Amino acid sequence: MKRRILLVVSILLILIGIFLLIRVAAATIAPKGKGALQITSNIKAQVFIDNKPLGETPLCRCDQKDTIKQGEYEIKIAPDDKKFQPFVSRIKINPGVLTAIERIFLPGSGASASVLTLEKTSGTDPQLFIATIPEGALVSVDGESKGVTPLNLKNLTSSEHELEIQKQAFSKKTIRVRAVPSYKLILNILLGTETGPDETQDEAITPTITPAPPTLSPSKILVEILNTPNGFLRVRESPSTQTPEINRVKTGETYPFIEENDGWLKIELGDGTKGWVSKTYAKKIEE
Repeated sequence: MKRRILLVVSILLILIGIFLLIRVAAATIAPKGKGALQITSNIKAQVFIDNKPLGETPLCRCDQKDTIKQGEYEIKIAPDDKKFQPFVSRIKINPGVLTAIERIFLPGSGASASVLTLEKTSGTDPQLFIATIPEGALVSVDGESKGVTPLNLKNLTSSEHELEIQKQAFSKKTIRVRAVPSYKLILNILLGTETGPDETQDEAITPTITPAPPTLSPSKILVEILNTPNGFLRVRESPSTQTPEINRVKTGETYPFIEENDGWLKIELGDGTKGWVSKTYAKKIEE
């Protein structure tokens, strides 16, 4: 009898040991604080992250050994065909999820792009946030109209959905996404125009661009807005791409400089509003 009891206890101890080894191995192999990155384009292009070569499109850093440390990065997609300008965007890599970028290179304002990220939420239902340039694009989910951008949707089913984003004079964008429980899927889209390549992007955009300020800052330090893929630059409420857009400024304009914070410059607009612009498309100059 004692031998049977000892045999049972030994088997249980062995099973517990195997279970603990599996848990330890899984914790060691699984990447901590890292996320996946996928980048695609319609033509071959070189990819840079914070100005360091990462590879060429199509690119997928999706394996555990290739995942990227969480944080904010500057991504540049430079096409091998030099008649197209590189596409530059700041992205956020979140742990355990995929960030996806698609760039369609076309002449003039016909080019488009989309950046998809996932963020953890406090609730359990999947969520979806869609922002577009320009704003006011119609959004349909699985053929059902949901509203205009910027648009925040909750209580989606945990499954694949087909999104259609369209605006008059701009090419329709169709994207398939998967809603994930306890996560918000954030989709930022640059719509390409249906007009000819000789027309510029900001001519087709309807939102009002803030005029240049009539007076200069007493500091005599200004911020000059550099060339952008679409002819304007978003002004953010805080120094992050995840904060609301409060206005837009045109390429070539200058604004009083207020302060600098980790890749962002704070400026004062003509109406006294203060906001942040990315240093990727702006620089400080002296009067």
